[in-house]
Amino acid sequence: MKLPTAARVYIPLLTVLVLLAGCSAMVTTAEIPVPPPGPQIKAGLKAVMPPVVDKRYWPPDTPGTPDTNVHIFGPAITAKLRSGLTQTGLFAALPTPDSPSAELMSDRVVIRVTNFSLTELGNNPWAAPAYIIDGLVQPVSGVILIATKGQVDTGAYLLPSTRMGTTINADLSWSVKDLKAPVLKRSYLVVVELGSVSGRQLRASLADTTGYGVKVGKAEGQKALDGLVEVISRDPHWLYLGSYIRLARARVVIEDPESTPEQRMEAAGALVGLLQPLIYSPEEAKVLQDGLLNDSGRAAMANELRARYLGLAGADALPAKQRLTEAQAKKLFDDPSVGRAWAHGEVTQEALGLIMSALTPRRASLNGTAKGKVKAKDKDKTVGPAVIGASNPYLDSAGGARNPAPGAASSAASAPMPLAKLGPPEVLSPQAKRMQAQLATAVAEAMRNHPRLQALYLSVADESVGLAWFQAKSVLSQIGSPQVKNYLAKRDAS
Repeated sequence: MKLPTAARVYIPLLTVLVLLAGCSAMVTTAEIPVPPPGPQIKAGLKAVMPPVVDKRYWPPDTPGTPDTNVHIFGPAITAKLRSGLTQTGLFAALPTPDSPSAELMSDRVVIRVTNFSLTELGNNPWAAPAYIIDGLVQPVSGVILIATKGQVDTGAYLLPSTRMGTTINADLSWSVKDLKAPVLKRSYLVVVELGSVSGRQLRASLADTTGYGVKVGKAEGQKALDGLVEVISRDPHWLYLGSYIRLARARVVIEDPESTPEQRMEAAGALVGLLQPLIYSPEEAKVLQDGLLNDSGRAAMANELRARYLGLAGADALPAKQRLTEAQAKKLFDDPSVGRAWAHGEVTQEALGLIMSALTPRRASLNGTAKGKVKAKDKDKTVGPAVIGASNPYLDSAGGARNPAPGAASSAASAPMPLAKLGPPEVLSPQAKRMQAQLATAVAEAMRNHPRLQALYLSVADESVGLAWFQAKSVLSQIGSPQVKNYLAKRDAS
């Protein structure tokens, strides 16, 4: 496109301004601190890995609508992740489904990419020269605005004033051969900031939209894939894969409408061994690694939690040896043992929830369907936090999955929900009653002298009503700790 004479007149001036803005790629931002990732998990896992499922939305080739997707496609993503995950030591082998070695493996790992795109993170502090250019070359600015349908102004086109990043969202699920549902689901988000770029770098020409950011995206997309490999291989939840398999097998029995009370109690009994002491509760771990809090704030909130676990009135009553100092809170923010305790606590809480379901007698539905204790919101629950952030340069950020079809949520919400008519609770046999009492005692014994385990169980008991609360109270009454006594007193008074 031939530029007007005014544009050629201002070329020397623009050149000077670009040189003066040479430091514009240096971006200063007030970023929320995130804990560094823990050590790589050298688990040596083996699983069949089919091609990565690319679930990205690719918009139609509409003039004026830029496509921000990174132009790295399924086969290349698959090769990169397969190679990277085996090199880290998390996996010893990830053969394709048609590989001869795949026949020897019963486990499968599936990775879905829901977003892999260039993302605008904002403007840098040197964006001011871009506005100066707009004022100096108004005729040229008008031409560029028209050519790009108002998406790029002259200053932004010439100066690197836009902070850009590469974002990738991926879901990973682990399945075993004899179970239908995945035993572990994890969601990951990685954002790699690539500094400041100009509109000229993102477009091959002023009118280009189909090739928007292709060159930049291909170069930076590889870094995002490297970052994804890092956060997956350092995710402490992989340390508890065996526990998640035990949970999944027990869940099949406990949630089966045809299973007997004896079968459910036996399945739950196999989970009592997962109730191991916690060095930090999930509540503590969340506070200790909260980047929005300063060191003193993290210490204060953690001490309040510890006082509650001990049944004390407040943090002031906490013994000196139990009190967390500001210096200790600062150190724990970067301590990978906190992240591991968080993962451990999630396993424990899930085990307690399933045990609670097994302890509670079912009520027969007069509509013809047996009713268990499974909550609707838990049926499709993703195990663990929805997002795993990584340390700089892999920045924790929001965004990712695209919205469902318009009207889908409202249609589902407005659909009438049939109310189940519940009958009396099932009648337990003498053997089932004995197993129920033994399971309650075993759970109470596992939690005795472990305040953090008790706190987790209280969070489960807090949602229990009716028959479920009766069983939860039978467990709590066998513990007798100050924390439990305080809870029971408040519950009875409410």
